[in-house]
Amino acid sequence: MAVRLGINIDHVATLRQLRAGTVDYPNIIEARNLAVRGGADQITIHLRGDRRHIQERDLSDLARERGPTLLNLEMAPTSEMVKLALLYKPDYVCIVPEKREELTTEGGIDVIANKVLIEGCVNQFKRAKMKVSLFIECNSDQIKTSRDLGVEAVELHTGKYSLAKGDERKKLADHLFKGGELVHQAGLKVHAGHGLDYENVKAILKMPYLEELNIGHSIVCRAVMVGLYQAVKEMRSIMNGVPAGQDP
Repeated sequence: MAVRLGINIDHVATLRQLRAGTVDYPNIIEARNLAVRGGADQITIHLRGDRRHIQERDLSDLARERGPTLLNLEMAPTSEMVKLALLYKPDYVCIVPEKREELTTEGGIDVIANKVLIEGCVNQFKRAKMKVSLFIECNSDQIKTSRDLGVEAVELHTGKYSLAKGDERKKLADHLFKGGELVHQAGLKVHAGHGLDYENVKAILKMPYLEELNIGHSIVCRAVMVGLYQAVKEMRSIMNGVPAGQDP
């Protein structure tokens, strides 16, 4: 089974928001359409409390004009975000940690320490028949608690792996692979993401039972040089095992 490719387009909105709301480009729907043409199976956005990139209108537009691909909403477990998720009903909700001062999400959410809070969110989404994943560290206790919360999937945080080099990267890859096994044994779907690029993704594609990858920053950066369609197409080719320069 091919691994589902989720393209995070937050940083398309970052470019627009650099003009502090005075321009309406680049257009989120156009970005979604180009990503889909390039091979995206899913569009991922993170609506943050500080609205530093994605805005509510982006979520509204993407939810209204679904197109042929899935919509995955990353969100902190706050009452504001729960209300918005229930209003727009994306195909998946991924609950993530969020700190205002961070440049990007710095790690997985602690589902043990925040179990009551997360459980309240999950129960509301389940009543609305929405699918839920949790963005977590690759840790057996975090995986077991995620199972107990009754979600469909967990997204394993690949940030530390992505930043590591040499033997340390291989060690972290092996750790993630064992985590994939544990997630599957817990009866959950295996997703992964954060910090992945055109090189380090190749090892992660070997993760047992992997069903979904979410990749954003490296693809948007590549798109500055070659365009979003081509940037996504190149990642899709890698995931399909096609040599560079050949069509996927």
